[in-house]
Parts: sequence; C-alpha cells; structure tokens
Amino acid sequence: MSQARGLITLITLMVVGVQLAVFTQLRFAGVVVMLVWLWPVAVGLTGLTSLALFTGLLSGILFDAQSATPFGLSALVGLALAYFASRLGKEGVGDLDSAALWVTPALAAAAGFVAPLLYVISGVFALDFSLWHGSLLDSMLVNAAAFFVLARPMTRVAFAVSASAMRVRR
Repeated sequence: MSQARGLITLITLMVVGVQLAVFTQLRFAGVVVMLVWLWPVAVGLTGLTSLALFTGLLSGILFDAQSATPFGLSALVGLALAYFASRLGKEGVGDLDSAALWVTPALAAAAGFVAPLLYVISGVFALDFSLWHGSLLDSMLVNAAAFFVLARPMTRVAFAVSASAMRVRR
C-alpha cells in the first residue's frame, strides 16, 4: 500500500500542478474546471477507501496552500467526494471493464455537479461568504460536463495505481 500511496502522491502533485498552471488560467463560461476534485473521485471509484481519502485530503491541501482559497475547504470537498465514490467503487459500480461505458462518466459528472455546491456550503459554515462571485449553476454545469469528458482517462490512471497496490498487498 505504501507503493500505491507514493504513486498517488506523485500523480496528485502532477494533477495539482496542472490545475494551478493550466486549468486555473482557462475559463469555460467564466468557470474554472477543478481537476483536484475529479482526481479523488477517480481514485474513489477503485474501491480503495483509505487511498481515496488520502488523495482527496492531499489534493485539497496542496491546492489550497497554493491558491487564494480558504485553507481546507477544497480538502473537505475532496474528502467527501472520495468517500462517496469509494462506496460506489466497493460495489463495483464504477468499474471500467464490467460496467456500461457511460457509468463512470455519469458518476463523475454527478460529482462535478455537486462539488461546487459542497464548496459554497462549506464556505458558509466556515463563515466565508465571499466564495462565490459568479453563477453557481454555471459552475455546477461546466464542472459536470468536464468531469464527464475527463472521467475515463483519470479513472484509468487510478485503476492502474490501484492494481499496483493490489499486487503489492498479495
């Protein structure tokens, strides 16, 4: 499991780097696509809960440390998404080989739709009411569409890492 955790750490560093260098500069309908929320969902769909939670926490903390967001809110959203995705992953719902072709992208799209709402609600509980300047619905729809498109490639990487973890565990 430590080998998988090391690989997850390296990939998470790359995902956060791409998020900060590329995706925070790109705007689709004025919205930033949050890869740091998709990556924990992809790892969660492997069914490895502890690895998914580690990914959600790490990606959120690394992103929040480098951006002008309240520290810990992205990690909280990442943890919630990773947990629920791992519950589905344990049931085999998001398996890329045995599920229908549209299942994994649809699950990721649902996560992309809910993630901005979780972020704004978490900000209200953190007493930060200035988190949202644009349309929440636009952010939910753009992230859902982007997660739908990017889900299969990111989940393939997550399944490859989880397969290495399973080989080490045996």
